[in-house]
Amino acid sequence: MKRLAKIIVILLVIVYISKVGITTFANKNKTTVVTYGSILIAFNAQGYVIKNEIMINAPFDGKIKKLVPSGEKVPKGTPIVQVYSADFDEEKLHQLDEVNRELKNQDTNIPFYSDVQKLDDIIKKEEQNYQNAIQQNSPGADKIQKRIEDLKAKKEEILSKGPIMLQRIENLKEQKEYLEKYVEKNVITVNSPESGIVSYYFDGSESILHEKDMFNLNPTQLENLNFQSKEISTEVKGDYPFVKIVDNLEWYLALVLNEKQQDLLKEDSNVKILIDNYGGELRGKVIKTYKGDDKLYIGIIEMIDEYPNFYKTSKINVKVKVKEYNGLKIPLSSIVQKEGKEGVFVIKNGKVPTFKEVVIKATDGKYAIVESVDKTSGLKVYDEIAVNGEDYLSK
Repeated sequence: MKRLAKIIVILLVIVYISKVGITTFANKNKTTVVTYGSILIAFNAQGYVIKNEIMINAPFDGKIKKLVPSGEKVPKGTPIVQVYSADFDEEKLHQLDEVNRELKNQDTNIPFYSDVQKLDDIIKKEEQNYQNAIQQNSPGADKIQKRIEDLKAKKEEILSKGPIMLQRIENLKEQKEYLEKYVEKNVITVNSPESGIVSYYFDGSESILHEKDMFNLNPTQLENLNFQSKEISTEVKGDYPFVKIVDNLEWYLALVLNEKQQDLLKEDSNVKILIDNYGGELRGKVIKTYKGDDKLYIGIIEMIDEYPNFYKTSKINVKVKVKEYNGLKIPLSSIVQKEGKEGVFVIKNGKVPTFKEVVIKATDGKYAIVESVDKTSGLKVYDEIAVNGEDYLSK
């Protein structure tokens, strides 16, 4: 009985050892085929848009009428918005339009009309001369004033003797002059000081995210910004910015980076940027990386391509594509160190594995792009290699 029990135990041990041996052997002989592939070195980061923009303050409290909408490009000098004072009577604009229409429809082929027009031109010129004389304290100011009075008296005499229609036209002209002065006093048209994109969007980052301070950004300060983008609609407050002109030819992206990401970005290198909810791929160039605080870094990317919504946003989630490597692609676990050299074990027709030296060009942590050291008899596409290279170091 004891002998039988001993035999059973021995058999169980043999079965266990056989099973372990088979499993170990199977793992050691797990192979893969070398392929030609690629590895993308990329990472996700928080991006902050840095724009060159000119901010324009409202001249007084009031309302605005947008002549150009947000996002539209304009040349220098283009009228972009009108500002109306808070107590402006909009009815005066309608009255002015009506007066202009009536004047346009008047028949000017009537007696004395051209005479009155000539007198008006002379009076206007003399009034300008009078203003200049007053400013220069000229002794001739009184004489100019006397001439103006005589010209006006002559005009009144013509109007009194002319047809009723002539008086009607004169009344319309006086109304137009009054309404124009009223509008000029209470309405200011803002022209674009430079060419660029018109934007009424503000988010509170304008004093921080600008080109002159982009090499002094602090990650904590950026993360604490509110970034609630709001478009100015109708109401404006005097001396506060309400519209801006954004340079559409030059913009930058500031990235908050950890140490590993910072190591990936090399100054003067080219990168590609993918922005959340935008299908395009944008080109950029790394111009500087620097330490932002104790743990985080800042990377500044000069953007080459346009991003349609950059004029109205300041904070975006991005994916940074640092570089794409192409070549022999193998599992990272296949690579081992042997006698101070990195390489893989090539297995051909079940024969003893052969060590082939390689140079790692890039890795994503799971796979590697490698290059064979021996160009003649080294590692090649379609070679069969051990997946777990370390299992063969003892062979």
